[in-house]
Amino acid sequence: MRLWFPLFLLLLSSPPAFAQTTRLHGRVLDAATDQPVPFASVGVAGQPFGTVADSAGRFAFLLPDSVAAGARVLASGVGYATAAVPATAPPAAGATVRLQPVAVALAAVTVRPGKVRTRTTGRTGSSSFMTARLYTEPGAGQDERAKEQGTVLALPPDCHLRTLRLHVAFNRFRSVTFRLNLYGVQQGLPDQPLLSQDIRFTVTQPRGWVEVDLEPYRLYFQNRREVAATIQWLHSEARPDSATGFALSAVPGPGHTVLTRDKSQARWQSSPGYLSLQLVLDEYPQKGRPMVPAATPEPAVSLPDSLRYLQRIMALEERQAAAVRPAASDSVPYGRNPAAGHYLPVRGGRLYYERYGHGTPLLLLHGNGQSIAAFRLQLTELARHYDVLALDTRAQGRSPDATTADFTYELFAQDVAQLLDSLHLGPVDVLGWSDGGNTALALALARPAAVRRLVLMGANLFPAAIAPDYLALFREQLRQAQLHPDPQAPNATRLLRLLLQEPRMRFAQLAGIRAPVLVMAGAHDAVLEAHTRQLARSLPQGEVLILPNATHYAPQEVPAAFNRAVREFLARP
Repeated sequence: MRLWFPLFLLLLSSPPAFAQTTRLHGRVLDAATDQPVPFASVGVAGQPFGTVADSAGRFAFLLPDSVAAGARVLASGVGYATAAVPATAPPAAGATVRLQPVAVALAAVTVRPGKVRTRTTGRTGSSSFMTARLYTEPGAGQDERAKEQGTVLALPPDCHLRTLRLHVAFNRFRSVTFRLNLYGVQQGLPDQPLLSQDIRFTVTQPRGWVEVDLEPYRLYFQNRREVAATIQWLHSEARPDSATGFALSAVPGPGHTVLTRDKSQARWQSSPGYLSLQLVLDEYPQKGRPMVPAATPEPAVSLPDSLRYLQRIMALEERQAAAVRPAASDSVPYGRNPAAGHYLPVRGGRLYYERYGHGTPLLLLHGNGQSIAAFRLQLTELARHYDVLALDTRAQGRSPDATTADFTYELFAQDVAQLLDSLHLGPVDVLGWSDGGNTALALALARPAAVRRLVLMGANLFPAAIAPDYLALFREQLRQAQLHPDPQAPNATRLLRLLLQEPRMRFAQLAGIRAPVLVMAGAHDAVLEAHTRQLARSLPQGEVLILPNATHYAPQEVPAAFNRAVREFLARP
């Protein structure tokens, strides 16, 4: 009893009541887009007062007058810098808080060969000698939004996270929505947040193990011994005529810690105990020759987890592409097929293209640094229904380039127009992915009669539409390419500058595109979702499709869903 009773009192404790209070309310917006920041946390630094905004960024909570005078009220969101809220504003006026997206500098990632081992870190038992309660019963009079609870979990030196698992002792709500937070650890307590993505999940089951798939978030950790993993209460729906409460299973015991804080800016408190919360992860071996040489360590910088994972996958794909020959089962060697390949001379270079199938002409335009082979999971199916023209963009794939000026999407669009003219094709359907989508838009603006329909995957009108983490990744890659030029990739710096300087389009320009356009992106795309939706709204015949459980690489990650959406759109009358 002595072991768990203090924890039980701690978790049931509530802030004292005050006679006079001020209602602080307002809205939290993204400073770059002026769009709401859903479920942003707002609270008083070091004290248990605050709340979580709703899905539209609106917040409201009561602040005791005795606290409000000298309070530092702070608003925060995943991927944003914390900002101050004017606590002394008149209650009726409301407060508009704009959060600046955080741009994170990058470091090198070392990839090692060897067998990957899947393991679990954290308590696996479901017995509940005590309950670590997150939510109040009726009559307590507390606003539990923003309350967090979690524990410290050990990590191997090199891993990526696959699944979050937690055991529910009881759930008397219809549904409860949480945010997963991961922090560094200092003196046994959570320190700096580690995530650059907002990971939310909803629990509906009354008890038992709950699993949250973390694969879509690409969470990769290197050289970190431990993390504090917590879940934060965001929203709940009560059942009619039912008590409301929620608890995770836990057991008492020294040597481990249950962490809790009432609000997002309150002080962390800890008590001895084992919380039934765990992470399933893939552990990579530490011995062996590095597959990717580490870059120069200076300056010492940190890398967002999502991009560490992305760099790792990119490095492995490049290594495999260079070292592994095509499998015998690859019936068509897309991108290197002499039977279907042709060249067209253009100003300062030559364009390589391949042609397959028959029917309505369909042009495929790949992304930055890719080639025709990027569409290998689309070409076979599309060639059954269309006359498919797949192009290696200038200075990429098998299309050589002898120019020296910076690339532009207008130049790429001129190349495409020359190709269509040489083949006497038009109008054509166009499927453009990433940079290919930007080229497709430039083509539609310059030569509207050349385009019948457009499908855009992960396109953007200007660089600021790309998530700050990815822009930081591109800047670091450009810096490394300039410091250590690769004679085997003479166009690398120009292609990276293209990502950081182009395109330079405006939403108002899109009114001139009269062709039907399907604007697609992954739910975890490098292009901001707000930008993707605004792009679709700005087109006279635009519509949007966000592919769940996918990133900027949706054509390769979810090919069945992607191909189906493309075919259904192009098949319309």
